[in-house]
Amino acid sequence: AANLMHEELRTGRNAEHAREYVQKRKLTQETVRNFRLGYHPEDRYWLMERARGKYTPAQLVSAGLLRERDEGQGYSAMDLADRLIFPIFDERSRIVAFGGRVLPGRNDQNRGKYWNSQESSIFQKRRTMYAFDRSRETIRRQGFVIIVEGYMDCIACHQAGVLNAVATLGTALTEEHVRFLRRFAPRVVLVYDSDDAGQRAAERSISQFIAQDLDLRILNVPSGKDPADYLEDHSREEFLALTESASEAWEYKLQSVLKRTGTATVAGRQQILGQMLEFLAGSQGLSGTVREDLILRNVCWRVQVDERVARQQLAELRGTAQKKLVLRRPDEAAEAVPARPENALDRAERELLEILLTCPDMIEIVGRHLGPGDFRNVQHQRLLSLCIDLWKEEGELPELSRLISRADSDSELLNLINSVVDSAEVKGIFRLMSDGAEGQVAGSIPVHLERVLGPLLEKRDRPEGQLSRQMQAEGGPAAGQLDERARAALKKLTDFRRNQAGNSGTFK
Repeated sequence: AANLMHEELRTGRNAEHAREYVQKRKLTQETVRNFRLGYHPEDRYWLMERARGKYTPAQLVSAGLLRERDEGQGYSAMDLADRLIFPIFDERSRIVAFGGRVLPGRNDQNRGKYWNSQESSIFQKRRTMYAFDRSRETIRRQGFVIIVEGYMDCIACHQAGVLNAVATLGTALTEEHVRFLRRFAPRVVLVYDSDDAGQRAAERSISQFIAQDLDLRILNVPSGKDPADYLEDHSREEFLALTESASEAWEYKLQSVLKRTGTATVAGRQQILGQMLEFLAGSQGLSGTVREDLILRNVCWRVQVDERVARQQLAELRGTAQKKLVLRRPDEAAEAVPARPENALDRAERELLEILLTCPDMIEIVGRHLGPGDFRNVQHQRLLSLCIDLWKEEGELPELSRLISRADSDSELLNLINSVVDSAEVKGIFRLMSDGAEGQVAGSIPVHLERVLGPLLEKRDRPEGQLSRQMQAEGGPAAGQLDERARAALKKLTDFRRNQAGNSGTFK
């Protein structure tokens, strides 16, 4: 499909207006070829006709290339039709989805300007970075990554020689993006347009990621331009100089507040402090860190406020925020904290929950190997069940805010969530999950998660394994005549022992 649409853009009779748009955006033929840009004609059945006899419509639907029309009226590529097409590659340079842009001046301007394939088992927008496969080595070598907002900005960067640029795919930067990129570079520069929408997007990102162990910088391209426009009139060196001068995230936030509110009056300084304290209080994971201490000292010095007063106000704001989250409630303060695990299996169950609440994306690995019935502790079963239900039924990661919302008024479950979050922070679960990540093969299981899963899987398989050995000792049927349950149990135990013996990172 990608090859067909790429060739259509290059030579197709119906693609003249698409080629004109590409030329207007000053993309070279080499760039078009490198990124395999394409065009799907206005005929919504064009792709289906070319696939006839090779792939069924159902297969094309599952690949995100066709959509079933309303009321059983067949299939068409209505999403792709008359768009400039951007193949989306995973980190191994395999096409996993497509993006499309409506061409200016066309008949159907009511459709969204940009479109992406629907998410699937191989494509999740919250994890995929456009052009990462092309940028990875430069990112690793230069030690920082530039994140822009769209395909065209990213392509313009690469054409200009800025080879460590990637783009999000119609979503804001997510925790999964940050967690992934941190494996390759310690510094991230977010590049936004300098209009109001760009500044608001920048401030949202800061609040979400200020606590991450990452050097996060924010850059608004000057003169109201986006990166592609800027690079038309400026050199690669000038653009990179802008990224080098990009503000630290907290400094960007402070400068934004200062622009809206002057420091000439006491009321103004008080308002600035209030907004910055709200920003710090709303940043999860920042409380009590050295980073928070340094930011708060700088803010107090800039607005000339007593640091002790600011710290007291921040503590009060955090207390209010916690009450709103319903994670700890005043009327539940006297309730017993969930008992700490007393044996090795309970501890393993608890640590697996700590991993899930710290790294929610691990639910896909955990959910493939364990279910609530594999836990012995009833409270642990309930929390794992909640995590898996969110993932399987709603397609959502078991992030803390979602778990709290689903737990609703269940004080016992909320207390357990609170206790697990606290113990995960004390143990440094995030650091443990990150150790050794840089050298791992993409898609393999993190070493620490494998270490925790081991005894739980062994416990799960042990009864069946003992049954198999007992049947053999008692002269039961030969291995080839085992019933299906015993054969499956024996295979599970054999596979687990093989993994445990030295095939680290092979759970799939």
